[in-house]
Formats: sequence, structure tokens, C-alpha cells
Amino acid sequence: MKSVASSVCEALLTISPKQYVPVLRWRAGEYRALSKLSVACKSLVVPLIEVLEPDFDFEKLRPVKTIDKQLLDFGAQLQKSWGQHPALLDGRQLLTATRMADGSHPMTFLFNAARAQGAVLTPVIALSSDLDYQIAVRDIAAQDMNGVVLRCTLDEALDPDFAVNVAFLLGMIAIAPPQLDIVLDLRSPSYEPQAALIAIIRSALASPTFLGARSSVVLGASFPETLTALTLPIQTIDRLEWRLYKTLITALTAQERRPAFGDYAVAAIDFPRGDMRFMRGSPNIRYTVRDGWLVARTKRLKGQTNHAYPSLCQSIITSGQYRGPTFSQGSAYISGCHAGTETRGNATTWKWVATNHHITVVVDDLSRIP
Repeated sequence: MKSVASSVCEALLTISPKQYVPVLRWRAGEYRALSKLSVACKSLVVPLIEVLEPDFDFEKLRPVKTIDKQLLDFGAQLQKSWGQHPALLDGRQLLTATRMADGSHPMTFLFNAARAQGAVLTPVIALSSDLDYQIAVRDIAAQDMNGVVLRCTLDEALDPDFAVNVAFLLGMIAIAPPQLDIVLDLRSPSYEPQAALIAIIRSALASPTFLGARSSVVLGASFPETLTALTLPIQTIDRLEWRLYKTLITALTAQERRPAFGDYAVAAIDFPRGDMRFMRGSPNIRYTVRDGWLVARTKRLKGQTNHAYPSLCQSIITSGQYRGPTFSQGSAYISGCHAGTETRGNATTWKWVATNHHITVVVDDLSRIP
């Protein structure tokens, strides 16, 4: 028999269709964005956190820090920015061979650190996860009794052997289907023809494997990997994953189970990797609107780093789609930077501004769906 505490945790971790699952790489901009959300907004967000390997020093030809130093402050950062709100943790960005100095698996270390801070985390696993990752997740799930999240692709979900593959994985990690949440990660598909894609998604969601799970999430992305092709000084980009989700929900019958919505926030699926000395992007502000993103951007001038941001803020404010300084902390910062009451900031600043506002917009969007 389950304890009252474990039952409460499972109730918290069941992802409802009114909750939002953003994929967030665990960097300063992202966890600051979470910390600045309103209390009401936090209750409707279940972030899917991806921890990262240390950056690489191309001059010294070695990582800038050890994995132990990279992950050392994770528990404290999580507690400070997210408290005891539920979150999902995915170690897929870590190299398979990565181990802590004491030989332990990074997932084991991360969950020990989070547990010590009273955080409520659920491990994320893939059908392709290696055996050591599976063992780490099995032990975490046995200790925390919060279940496990399977993150699968559409191709995997449509595989005739999907049910068998999932059953085998659940046997390896000692998890029953009612303790499983499934995130269907579409990544960045061809969104047209939309009707055909929706039919395929509905077919996957109607499978016994999805229906037997605790909850399901449809996750997608459409933010471009590079902004170089965008028109200056401002352009709107469609949030294709959000348009798809709205149409999907409309297409579902009363008998079909409604999934929750997830996306990659204001980032592309793949992020730049390389020598950052030669990868300096142009100043830009990403501002989420009802069905898209406004991207205000200018060319980087030699000798200038953040001088362009007040004028970029003005482009957002005068666009006709600005939500005002009271809508989100990110939106307030744009107003303050334009007025001179906030600093011009740096790349980390504008990442938390964009991410914080985006999350607030999506939660508001979801609240408007019947």
C-alpha cells in the first residue's frame, strides 16, 4: 500500500491539460525566468529541465569545468528558483560516459541534490537510454515513488513494436503503466499539411500505451535555429506548434483523451555548439504574442555589446502587440529598459526576459481553451 505522502506526490505530478510543459536547458537565464514567474503561473507549469555538459574551452582544448562543478549548485538553484513545485528532469544532453568524480551517475547525483532541498522531481527516460541510465532511473523511482516520464518521438510512437518496447523498458525500471507519463516529442516536424499530422498524432494518442499512462503531453518546436534570415528591425514568426495544438484540441472528440501542451519556449531544438569567441549573435529581443513571436533585431556594431537594447525595446513597445509592463516580469523589464530604469543587460538577461514572458503567455493561452 502506498503512503499518504507518495499518493500526494503522484497527484501533484499528474500533468493536467491546463498545465504547460516547457523544455528548458538549465542555464542562468532559464532558471531566473522560472524564479520570476507569479505564484499562480508557477502552479500551472511543469518544466522539463535538461541539464548540460560543461562548456568547452577551445583555447585550452578542455571543458571549462568538471561535471562535479557543473552540477554542484543544481539543488540550490532549483530550490531558489522553483521551490517545491513539480518538475521533470532529463539527462539526455549529458554524454553517455559522463560520471561524477565518485563514479556515480549524474542523474543519481542530481536527484540526491534535489531531494536534499525538498524538490519534487520526476526522471525522464527515452527508449534509447543506455543501461546505466535505466538503472539510475529505476533506483530514483523506487526511492521517490513519483513515477517516470517517457519522452518518445512520433516515429517511435508509430512503430508497430511501440507497446512491446515500452513494456520492456517499464520492466527494466520496475514501473507500472499508471506510474508513467508520456511526452510525445514531435521536435520540429513538417507542420503542413496540418490535417494529416493531426490525424497521425490522434492515432498515436489513441494507442493502449498512451491511454494506459498517467498523462500525456504533445511537445513541439518551430523557433528558427538562426535569426540571420529575419527582416530588420522586427518580424513576426508563427508559433506553429501552438497553432497545431489548438487545432488538435478542436479535432478531439469528447471520448478522446486530451494531452497537455509543451514546447521549447523561445529556443530551437538544437542550440549552438562551438567556439563562442567566433559565435557572437546580433542583439535581439524575442517577445511572445498570441500566435507567434516578435523578434526585434539589429546588426552588432563593432565595439558595442548591449547599446541597441533600448531601441529594440521601443520596437516591441510600439509594435501594437506589446502586452504592457504588468503582464509579466519579462514584459516589465522591456518597459524599464526602454525608460532607462533597468540596465541594458546581457545575453542571460534577455534570455530570462524572453522565457519568463513566453511562459506567462502560454499559461494565459491555455486558460482560454474551453
